[in-house]
Amino acid sequence: MGLELDFLFHPRSIAVAGASSDPQKRGHAYVDALLHHGFPGPVYPINPKGEEVLGLRGYTSVAEVPEPVDYVISSVPASAVLDLVDDCAKKSVRSLHLFTARFSETGHADAAELEQEILRRAQRAGIRLLGPNCMGVYHPAKGMSYMRFSKEPGSVGVLSQSGGNLNELLYVMSMRGVRFSKAVSYGNAIDINEADLLEYLAADPETSVIGGYIEGVKTGPRFMQALRDAAARKPLVLQKGGISNAGTRAVASHTASLAGSRQVWETALQQSNVVAVENLEDLGDMLLAFQFCKPASGHRVGIYGGGGGRSVESADSCENAGLTVEPIPEELRREFRQRGSELADWVSNPIDGSILPGTGLDQETILRLMAKSPNYDMFIVSASELWNADNPKSLARLMRSPHAFLDMAGELDKPMALVMNDTVAEHQWQNEFLAEMRRKAVEKGVPIFPSIRRAAKAMSRMATYYKNRETE
Repeated sequence: MGLELDFLFHPRSIAVAGASSDPQKRGHAYVDALLHHGFPGPVYPINPKGEEVLGLRGYTSVAEVPEPVDYVISSVPASAVLDLVDDCAKKSVRSLHLFTARFSETGHADAAELEQEILRRAQRAGIRLLGPNCMGVYHPAKGMSYMRFSKEPGSVGVLSQSGGNLNELLYVMSMRGVRFSKAVSYGNAIDINEADLLEYLAADPETSVIGGYIEGVKTGPRFMQALRDAAARKPLVLQKGGISNAGTRAVASHTASLAGSRQVWETALQQSNVVAVENLEDLGDMLLAFQFCKPASGHRVGIYGGGGGRSVESADSCENAGLTVEPIPEELRREFRQRGSELADWVSNPIDGSILPGTGLDQETILRLMAKSPNYDMFIVSASELWNADNPKSLARLMRSPHAFLDMAGELDKPMALVMNDTVAEHQWQNEFLAEMRRKAVEKGVPIFPSIRRAAKAMSRMATYYKNRETE
């Protein structure tokens, strides 16, 4: 198994059934997204009157299109999908993406039966189905998208049973610098399912990290094999929806999936060295860490915590996340003394920035020396404290250290995470400084987290993944 689904991500032409000139309708959004992202092949709007959409000639049916059609997006009502499948069969369409919903997820027997009849007809015609009840494919390198996301391709692949979760992940994480190879919302998964997509992303040369949101599993044994194979080849991060009793009930009405028990799921992920996360926030943090960070060789962390109280909180957060806050070794302390006064003996891990004036040392020098030590495997650095700046000049002085940290992170052979709080800024000049720092972090490939707690959790999980992979 491997790249059998390549046709799904590399169609030569796309038709949008239910395309509309009304910007409020999803059939319009699909055409708009393909044009915005520069899909290189022809895009054919399909609607009952054959109306033009966004300057493209319209057709009354897929069968009416004079040229071959590889991929069809369905934005028509559920009652019209069977006729659409028959039209696709006439054109030898390879894949049909059903944004169309109101099938088995409704819990109605007639809707579930209609879904199965759609599958039967598609299978007879050799058409692969994505969905129903899903947003579809985002493949920026190919110019494929269902919304206006980033056009810049990357190396993170994502499968998500939920379209809404995928939209949020793509939007939020693109602003934090994550760039995606391919992302798929697959909904009810009556045909193409999570095992198919895991196998594909594991073999995909454009993808180096895989993330996923899964509510239910269609094929247990095959899915387990796909998990093991994917996690052995690439970092794999999964969020399981429907762990709680209430979540399980919600899953049934969302994608008509069987959620499965918490214990079975957690055991399966642990045995496969999959990084399990509890929410979308953690999923995004892990994708960020794996995309930007060098592999961690262990859990020993060096910390620059900022001021005194924040340094204490940083130490607590790191240890609570499973990291080891190693004290400064004596050989390092001797080097500190050579470079500074006796006050250098006060320097500890976490580094308390409030005691450094007068020591003859600064935080960048200390961190560089710590990075050379075999006692530390990774670093977490608190890089912004807006409340210490009351005017643009003081902020400019305060932000010199984050610039130095960014330069340092790219030079070290150990992973470093920066913490820049999502502060509610009082002044526009504060927002501008923060925006500048985030842009530079993305340019330099340095992960930024909004809190020490989230940075520590992500770095610890990343280190555990690499440690487990070494022992396999």
